[in-house]
Amino acid sequence: MKKQGIALPLAAVLAAGALLTGCGGPSTPVDTGSGGPGSSSGGTSTADLVYGCNWLFESDSQTANIAYPDTNAVYWVAALPDTIPSGDKIEITSNSAAARYFSFSIYNENGKAESSANDADIFGAAATPANLVPAGQPYTASVIYSLVTSSSGTVLVANPSDVSTRHPAHKFMLYRQYLPTNGSADFGNLPVLTYVAKSGTRTPLASTPDQASCNTILNNIRTLLSGGSSSGSSSGSSSSSGALSPAPAVKPPKMTVYPLTLGRFQNLDVRYMDEKTNDTLGDMLLVRGKAPAFASGSSAPQVRYWSICSDEFHAPRRVVECLPDKDATIGADGYYNIIISTQTPPSGYQAEFNYLSWGADAFGAPIYRQLLASSSFNQSINSAGLLGQVDPSLVMGAYYPDTTYCSNSVFSSNVAAGAATVFSACKSSQGVGSVVDPGNP
Repeated sequence: MKKQGIALPLAAVLAAGALLTGCGGPSTPVDTGSGGPGSSSGGTSTADLVYGCNWLFESDSQTANIAYPDTNAVYWVAALPDTIPSGDKIEITSNSAAARYFSFSIYNENGKAESSANDADIFGAAATPANLVPAGQPYTASVIYSLVTSSSGTVLVANPSDVSTRHPAHKFMLYRQYLPTNGSADFGNLPVLTYVAKSGTRTPLASTPDQASCNTILNNIRTLLSGGSSSGSSSGSSSSSGALSPAPAVKPPKMTVYPLTLGRFQNLDVRYMDEKTNDTLGDMLLVRGKAPAFASGSSAPQVRYWSICSDEFHAPRRVVECLPDKDATIGADGYYNIIISTQTPPSGYQAEFNYLSWGADAFGAPIYRQLLASSSFNQSINSAGLLGQVDPSLVMGAYYPDTTYCSNSVFSSNVAAGAATVFSACKSSQGVGSVVDPGNP
């Protein structure tokens, strides 16, 4: 059973100003426990975190639909101290999750990534990251604090010099799972977090010696949210403040690579492509590309996971629907074909097309994800490089997620000839156009 708590859209804090992260969720009650170093008879001091907070927040698209979460992913969040004494560490112990993928990432309080370790790193499969890591294997990983050590394998490194000026100072650790099964993402099955002192003293974070500080972190979040801070304040290019004019949606549409350096709380294992669309530029948007082989679906996967999501462009940047690789209809030619529209597609689409609904926002932001591409997959998003910033189709070739608008009449006239013919006819007949974006209301 998932540990229940107060429903807080924590992603409004964790993902403020961020795109394509999907972090955050409801808080869970902080367990009571004894005080630790710095404690007084009234409980632990809230001046700083000494040990850290056990898993506090859980998020998926049902609990915190903001900043484009993938509907097939779940995130758990813990708070860790900004600094700890030299020689101390935070230990993570568990068995490999029954999930397509899992990872741990360390961020400063503002969402800047400091280090990460995925399941392939932990189990020494970094040379073939696209391969599935079998569930149920025991592991131990550690978080250390160092300015000179780099993360490697089972060691994540936190930056002790990047200290928050807010109270109480802390970092975040995120535990991610994609396509979890068998309750692996439930609170009772989460990895065990233990503070291990240089002397050997072990303090489980589940006993919450930092209870008062952890509650202060929760209260700070509540205050921020109740004070009127909304996810819309982070809309960036969609802002209606007048400082920047939001970009229009244009036809023909074109998927571009999303820079990994942008946004907060980024998952460094995922590469993204997106575009801006509008539902008045056609009756539907079609997405077509060659499907990469994925883990659990192939003995020689090219990526661990891929998906395509329909999303609402404007803040709070909600996800509408996602199609994971395992559910995609793949044609005999190896291509997926997806319809995104505000209405049910014309008759006959089910044979070769998947359907995703558009959403309530006239402006859409469809997103194509690839997670942990194999180094030998030379047509991945990750391989696009600098050329991919100009025209990713030149590098990705058939694997490029091509898009076009289409009318119901053109679709219906060609659907009997197959998806490839439909896409070609739609692309040649879509014309050109643009729709000005008025920004967030």
